[in-house]
Amino acid sequence: MIRVAAIEKALPDDVRRTARDYPLLTVAGAALLGLYLGRSHGREILSALVGVGLSAGVSSARRLLGLGPAPRGARAR
Repeated sequence: MIRVAAIEKALPDDVRRTARDYPLLTVAGAALLGLYLGRSHGREILSALVGVGLSAGVSSARRLLGLGPAPRGARAR
């Protein structure tokens, strides 16, 4: 099972207890929420994920090439 500590800490105790007592209800609710968000905001979410992935890839490539981190606010030319 995948656990995200930051999400668990953000939830109130009664919500965590309900999720622990009714895991199938929790999974079904998460699936419905994911379906709703995907249908209504799918393009925005996908573009944000691609941006984060590209940023991480460029950062990793710079580190492997020994160029160090890019200065904040610097733009590629």
